[in-house]
Amino acid sequence: MTSYPFHLINTFAERRLSGNPIVVFTTEEMPDEPTRQTLAFQMGVAETAFIAANDTQVHVHSTQYMLPFSVQAMLATAEASHPDETGLAAQAFKTNQGQTWLLRQGDRWWSQLATAHTRPAQHSSLEIASALGIAATDIIGTPLFVDCGLEQLIVQVRSQQSVLQANPQVSSLSRLAETSKNLPQAAVWSSDGDHITLRFFSCDAFQVYEDFGAGTGAANIAGWMMASGQSAPFSLRIEQGLTIQRLFSRLSVIHVEVDAQRNIRVGGNTHRVGGGVIEL
Repeated sequence: MTSYPFHLINTFAERRLSGNPIVVFTTEEMPDEPTRQTLAFQMGVAETAFIAANDTQVHVHSTQYMLPFSVQAMLATAEASHPDETGLAAQAFKTNQGQTWLLRQGDRWWSQLATAHTRPAQHSSLEIASALGIAATDIIGTPLFVDCGLEQLIVQVRSQQSVLQANPQVSSLSRLAETSKNLPQAAVWSSDGDHITLRFFSCDAFQVYEDFGAGTGAANIAGWMMASGQSAPFSLRIEQGLTIQRLFSRLSVIHVEVDAQRNIRVGGNTHRVGGGVIEL
């Protein structure tokens, strides 16, 4: 049997037992892809990250497939691999999207995101509203595809109630959020000043998934805002999780900062809450 040590990290967690749980495996050598997928399925959390000793390459898996990039997985990996960093410390990691920098400031890790690229949505606001299960009058602004590492359909709606009502189905989400770069993904959000409520959906061929801590979605909201006329610099506090319609949920808090040069970074508090070893 081979032993695989892991850490359980709560990300975007203002308190220790809040946020989104992510598993990080820290191994001597990187497991092959089938083994990583088996381990990710076994752990059963939204995302599982893998990093080998003496290497900075990070691989991220959901329970069903490998992901090209994930902000929350990067924050969790930084916490697991550099738990004793204090003050101001920067670490570089490699992903399938290239190199990304993680910066620790106090209790919070920050990830620097790629420059936002946008393109128009392929469907009308009426079609998008129908597919999301909301009224067409709930959509404000122009829906756009935004890419800060993952390309996602970004849809601003009028109120938190509109966010709560969103209920996309597999067929509709796969059609309206189709992209050649990754699985169909959509962020539905509302704004009350610099306070934002977010729900984030993705889908494969079988079902829709809702994410508790969508760091790339948060970055893409900032990209949407700049494309829609928002001047930089600005900062956002994005809440996610309590709007997820499940029997049990908890809050993720995502912080976004955009500097005067329009660089986007996403941050959140991380807490290691446990760990152990899996044997296969």
